Amino acid sequence: MKIKFQNENLIKLLGLIFLLLFSISCKDETITNPDNLDSEFTNERKVTIIGYTSDAMEPFISKDERYLFFNNLKGPNSKDIYYAEKVNDTTFEFKGEVQGVNTAYVDGNPTMDADNNFYFISTRDLDSGNKTIFSGIFNNGTVTNLHKINGTINILTPYWINMGVEISKDGNMLFTSNAKFNIGDNFPNEGNIRFALKTNDEFNIPNNEADILANINTDNAIEYAGEISADRSELFYSQVTLSNPPVFKLFYAKRTQVSSSFGNPISITEPFKDDVNAFVEAPSLSNDGKRLYYHKLENGIFSIFMLSRD
Repeated sequence: MKIKFQNENLIKLLGLIFLLLFSISCKDETITNPDNLDSEFTNERKVTIIGYTSDAMEPFISKDERYLFFNNLKGPNSKDIYYAEKVNDTTFEFKGEVQGVNTAYVDGNPTMDADNNFYFISTRDLDSGNKTIFSGIFNNGTVTNLHKINGTINILTPYWINMGVEISKDGNMLFTSNAKFNIGDNFPNEGNIRFALKTNDEFNIPNNEADILANINTDNAIEYAGEISADRSELFYSQVTLSNPPVFKLFYAKRTQVSSSFGNPISITEPFKDDVNAFVEAPSLSNDGKRLYYHKLENGIFSIFMLSRD
């Protein structure tokens, strides 16, 4: 039996799901991820997008660091993808919608490899096979050759969907955020991070996936919004526990080789220093690994912020 979502729920679904968690009453659970390592990321600063004043979420910095891609919270076309051009590390000039990707459904979570292969999540065709990951070629503000991603990264299990996507710089490693929805719910009750390797034109999950991510996914929280560093040695991600109130966290984990498992997660604490219950999500690392972007709810609006690493 395949779960079907109504359009009004789709608007809230991908990338916005956790906004609804503020009103969820769930049992308290303890996070098992270690939280005793010191994060290298400090000096939180707010990002300015000149010419744009609405919500800015799910940021992605292109590998040449020329563009900032992001999506809004909601609008006439549900949720759409936009981009801005870099002025400096914390200032970007708004350029408008990314042409060729937006529909009346949810379109968000933009990411791109070094060859301008553009990936994003869309619910435009959810009922025809449960595929939500789309790709095309980005050039000067427009995406062409749009198509669905094939391979075992797509979920066939009922009630599960992919609600996030991240492509590595070389285009050969794709991360996604799985989420399970019970019938009638517009928020997930389970979730974890998965990844696949490119084989010809498909992205297939390798046999050692569980070993690689053994220190990342937990049984008592939802892990999502994975972001891989340019050299594939660090994995950044979001985590939320379904407590009341929900607890959001940012983590990253390191490894010595691209074929090795990721080590114990390190908690990025700076965004939460003034409010342990801050709503913070969706980390995106600069190509040189020195700047980390993410969105944060502040005064009722989602804005993009940046941390620095020396």
